[in-house]
Amino acid sequence: MSIPNLPLKFVAVSPIQNGVFLITLNKPQTGNSMHPRLTQDLLTSLQWADQQSSIRVIVVTGAGKFFCTGMELVERGPMAFGPDSTFRALNRLLILTDKILIAAVNGPAVGYGVTSLGLFDLVYSVPDAYFFTPFVKWGMTTEGCSSITFPRMMGHQKAALLCLAGDRIDANEASGLGLVSKVLPNDGFLNSVLGIANNVAKSSPGSLATTKRLMKTMSVQDLLDANDRECEAFEKERIPSGDLELAIKTFAEEQKEKQKAKSKL
Repeated sequence: MSIPNLPLKFVAVSPIQNGVFLITLNKPQTGNSMHPRLTQDLLTSLQWADQQSSIRVIVVTGAGKFFCTGMELVERGPMAFGPDSTFRALNRLLILTDKILIAAVNGPAVGYGVTSLGLFDLVYSVPDAYFFTPFVKWGMTTEGCSSITFPRMMGHQKAALLCLAGDRIDANEASGLGLVSKVLPNDGFLNSVLGIANNVAKSSPGSLATTKRLMKTMSVQDLLDANDRECEAFEKERIPSGDLELAIKTFAEEQKEKQKAKSKL
C-alpha cells in the first residue's frame, strides 16, 4: 500500500506492509524532542492509522541517534495541556486504540520518550539506550500517565528513582523493571522489531483486539483519569509557578556556554 498523504513535517510514515504501519519521529537535530508540530504530526499519523482496518500493528521509532528526548525546551512555542490540547489527545489515543502498539527504542529516551512507553503493548530497545525523566530538574511533573504506570510496573520506590531522583538507567535495568519488553542487538535492530511486528500481525485481528481489550479493561479508566490529572497539574500548577520558565532559561544559558566552549577548541 502506498504512503498515506498526510500533512507531516517532523514525522515520517512508511507504507503499510502485512498489517504493520511504521511511524518514525523525524526531528533528529533535537533528538526527536516533542516540538508542538512533532506532537501534532504524531497524533495525526496515529489517528489515521487507528481508522485503517488493514493496520493491526503500529511501530514507533526515532530517526538518528535518539528515540525521543521529551518536551522541546528551545523551539517549543506555546505549551497547551487543556482538555482539547494535542498532548492530552495523543495520550488518550495511545490508551484507547485497539491496534497493537510497539515502541522500537533505537537510542536514548528522555522525559516523554520514557513515560509514553508505559502506554505501549511491547517495547524493544537497543543495548546502549538509556532512560531518564528529569521532571523535577526542569520544574515539571509526571506525564504520559507515568504517575500510575511506573509505580504499577516497578513499585513506588523504583518509580521514584526515575520520577523524583531523576536517575538514569540503562536498557538492561529498564528491562528488569518491566519498562522494556526485550533488549535486541544494535545490528539490524529495526528490522528485528519489524519482523516481530509482522509475526504479531499474522494473528487473527479479532483475537488481537479482544485480547488487548481484556488485558487493559481494568486499567483504561485509570489511565484516562491519570492523563487528565497530569495535564491539569501542568496547566494549573507547574506552568503558572514559573519554575519551568526558569529551568528553560537556565538550559538555554547552559547551551550557549557549551557552544562557546566548543568554538574555542
